[in-house]
Amino acid sequence: MTETSDQWYNRQAIEHLAQHIPFERDLASKAEFIEMLRGLVIRHGREMDPELFGFEARCELTRLGLWSRIGPEGI
Repeated sequence: MTETSDQWYNRQAIEHLAQHIPFERDLASKAEFIEMLRGLVIRHGREMDPELFGFEARCELTRLGLWSRIGPEGI
């Protein structure tokens, strides 16, 4: 599956948020970042190739219960 530039930007945003969330100390900011991440995953996750995600992002998305929304449904 070849990634379009929009998919790349969306995946980068998801990866950066997912990698940053565990280190955020301010609880209000952390909650806001989780909601932004959740919105991105719900809007764009089905269009993404799960194989392109790094380990840290995959772990955080799994911890937040969002990993199942990455990639086409039913895989």
